[in-house]
Amino acid sequence: MAESGSTNPKSQSVVPDSALGGLKRDLRNYEDGDDTNKFSIKKSRTTTIENTSQGCKKIVPLDVKPLAIVEPDTPKLSRQFWKAGDDDEAAPVPLYCSNDAAVRVHPQFLHANATSHKWALGALAELLDNSLDEVSNGATYVHVDSTTNKRDGKSSILIVEDNGGGMNPSTFRECLSLGYSRKRNLANRVGQYGNGFKTSTMRLGADAIVFSRCRGINGNNPTQSIGMLSYTFLYETRKCEAIVPTIDFELVDNKWKEIVYNSTEEWVDNLETIVRWSPYLSQQDLLDQFNHLEEQGTRIVIYNLWEDDEGKLELDFDTDPHDIQLRGVNRDEKNIEMAKTYPNSRHFLTYRHSLRSYASILYLKRPDNFRIILRGKDVEYHSILDDMMMTDEKTYKPTRSPEWPDQDEMVASLKLGFVKDAHHHIDIQGFNVYHKNRLIKPFWRVWNAAGSDGRGVIGILEANFIQPAHNKQGFERTVVLSKLENRLIQHQKNYWSSRCHEIGYAPRRKQKNYESSVTETSRPFNNINVVKASSSTLAPAPFRTYVEPSGRNQSPQVETRERSYDIKPHIGSTIGNHGLGTSSFKETGSVNLEAELQKVKQESAKLVSELQRQKALLELQLEESKAKIQNLEKAQREKELLELQLKESKARIQNLENRQEGVSTIFQQERARRDVTEDGLRRKLRDASDVIDGLRKQVESFKGKRML
Repeated sequence: MAESGSTNPKSQSVVPDSALGGLKRDLRNYEDGDDTNKFSIKKSRTTTIENTSQGCKKIVPLDVKPLAIVEPDTPKLSRQFWKAGDDDEAAPVPLYCSNDAAVRVHPQFLHANATSHKWALGALAELLDNSLDEVSNGATYVHVDSTTNKRDGKSSILIVEDNGGGMNPSTFRECLSLGYSRKRNLANRVGQYGNGFKTSTMRLGADAIVFSRCRGINGNNPTQSIGMLSYTFLYETRKCEAIVPTIDFELVDNKWKEIVYNSTEEWVDNLETIVRWSPYLSQQDLLDQFNHLEEQGTRIVIYNLWEDDEGKLELDFDTDPHDIQLRGVNRDEKNIEMAKTYPNSRHFLTYRHSLRSYASILYLKRPDNFRIILRGKDVEYHSILDDMMMTDEKTYKPTRSPEWPDQDEMVASLKLGFVKDAHHHIDIQGFNVYHKNRLIKPFWRVWNAAGSDGRGVIGILEANFIQPAHNKQGFERTVVLSKLENRLIQHQKNYWSSRCHEIGYAPRRKQKNYESSVTETSRPFNNINVVKASSSTLAPAPFRTYVEPSGRNQSPQVETRERSYDIKPHIGSTIGNHGLGTSSFKETGSVNLEAELQKVKQESAKLVSELQRQKALLELQLEESKAKIQNLEKAQREKELLELQLKESKARIQNLENRQEGVSTIFQQERARRDVTEDGLRRKLRDASDVIDGLRKQVESFKGKRML
C-alpha cells in the first residue's frame, strides 16, 4: 500500500527519529478544548467567468453565480460483500498515480483479500485475538459493541475496543500494512501472516477507522494515531492504489501536538480526507473518540457494514440486545429451539450464528483477569469438558515426519466422551481442535457414518504442530493433518462401539465379528430361511423380527423389525437332506408352507395397497408442486414486467429532471440577462434625465437673458 501517512500517492523521503520509531516529524499544538479551526483547513477554490467584448455588446452579470460544471456520476460501492469486488464497466477508469513503472497494490485487493473469511464471526474472532494478545501489555478487557452512524443517523457501526498497550506511529503503520507481523514464531501467538486485521475489518464492513493511544516507554512521549482503511473512499474516488490516510499526535507539556512528517498541508489533507469519509460530522467529533480510551488502548470503528441479498445487515443487532448474531444460512431456527431443550448441546447448536456462544468457547484457557464484553454484558468462559461425560483421555503422537522438525512437540492430549444429552440420541458429534489456545476447528465431524453410529461423541485436543490456514477457520491440508484425522476417526469408532450401549444404543461388535454374524438359518419343518439382518439393513416388508447378535456373555437384544423370507423351491431335496421323508411329515410341511405362503400374499397385498395409496398421495403433491411452480413463474414474470416498468419510469423521471434542470438554467440565464438589460435601461434613463435637466436649465437661462 502507499505511504500510510498521506493521501498523496507519491512516496516521500523519511529521516529517522528515535522518539517515534524512525519517523521525522514537526510538532504543532493541539488541545482538546481548543477551536478546531486552528488546523488551517484549506478554503475551497472558486472560479469566476471573465467578461469579453469582442464584436458584441458588453454584458456584465450582477451578483449571479456561474453555472456549475456537472461532473460524471460517481460510481457507488455495492453494499453486498460478495458483489463489492465487481467493478462497474460504465464507471470511469482510475488514473495512474504517476508516470513511473512501479507496481502497486490495487484497492480491489483489500476486498479480494477479505474473501478468505467465508464466515463473518470468524472475522470478528480475529479482532478478539488481537486484543487477547495485548494481555502481556496490560490489557484487561475487549468490548465489542454497536452504535448508530452519526452521519446518516440510521445505519449501524461496529466497535471493538481494548485497553491494551496501543500502537506508536511506527507500529501503527505496520498494523495497517499488508503482510507485516511481529507475532510470527512467537510462543502462544496464533497470528503470523500480518493479514488478520485487514481481512477481518474488510469482511465485516467496507470501511474502518482505527484510534490508538500508546503511553510513552523508554523515555518517549505518549502518542496517539488515527488511520482510515476505507474501501468506499478508494472505490468511489477511483484510486489506482490502496492509500491509508493517517495522522499522529504527541503529548508534549501536557498538550497534544500534531506530528508533521513532510508538510503541514499533507497533514491537513489526511485529516480532511478522514473526516469527509468517516461516520463523524466534524473534526472535533472525530478527535473526541480518544475520550473512550484511557492512558492506552485501541478503538476500531467499522462502518458501512455489509448487507445480504435482501438488503438487511449481515450482522443482526436486533434479535438479542446483548449479542451479535448472523442472518442467513448460518442461522437454523430448529437448532435454536433444540438448544433450549438440550442445554449441554447449546454451543454445538448455536455457535454458527451467535458471537456470544462462539466467543465463550473460542479459547481453551482464558486469562483470569481478561474480560470479553459483548454489548455491555460479559461473555462467560465455557469449557466443552463441562458438557462431556464418561470421558476417556488419549495421547496422540504421530510418527516422524519431515514436515515438523521438532518431533518432541508433536504430542497432543485428546479427551473424548459423550455429550451429556447423548441419551436423547440427537445427532451431535465432533472434535474441537485448538491451536496455541485458539479454537480452529469447532466440532470437526471426522466420521460420517451411516445411521446412528458415532452420535453423541465429542472431543477436545490442542494440536500445536499443525499449521492453521490464513482465516484461522481450518488447517492447511498436509500429511500431518490427514494422519490426525484418521486417528481421530479410529478413536471415535472404538469409543462408540465399546460404550454406545451405555446410552441406550444396541451393542456393537467389532467389524470382523459383526460381518460374520450376518448368516442364514433354515427352519427344518418348512424349509423357509429367515435372514438375520443388521441394524442398517432395510427391506420393503412391513414387519421383521430382528435379533441383533450380542457378545458371548450378553443376552441377545430383541427389537421389533420387519421379517423377510427366502423360500426354497426344492422342498423335497431339503427335507431329504434332513432325513425327514415320511408322507405324513410332507403333508404337514405342505400345509404349513401353504399357510405361510397365504400369509405372505396377504402381507404383500397390504403392502401393494399402501404403496398405491402413497403413490396417489405423491401424485397429488406433485400436482400441487407444479401449480406452485407455475404461480412462482407467473409471479416472476410479473416481477420482471414491474421491474421493466420501474426502469422506464425512472428513465422518464430522469429525463424530466434533466429537462427541468435545463429550463431552470435557461430561466436563471434569462433573469440575469434581464437584470443586466434593466440596469442598462436605468442608466440610460438617468442619463436622459440629466440631459433633460440640462436642457431645462439652458431654457431658463435663455428666458432670463431675453427678459433682460
